Amino acid sequence: MDKKLKQSLKIAAVRRELIVVWLINGDKIKGIAEVSADPERVKINTIEGPVWVPINDVENISRVVRMIVKGEIEE
Repeated sequence: MDKKLKQSLKIAAVRRELIVVWLINGDKIKGIAEVSADPERVKINTIEGPVWVPINDVENISRVVRMIVKGEIEE
């Protein structure tokens, strides 16, 4: 697994971000990343329940980043 990919998973878990994980076998898993004590697996909370995925099976991830917009510009 790519070092940047592993780091991105860690950041997503700390921030409890929504992620989509593409696996080597072509499957994808969508859910909230969670911090795990197991360095070999990533924990994803899906709508069906928690899923533990071996990090070596992860091909790519997408993180959904929440942005807070303060104030609005009136025209």
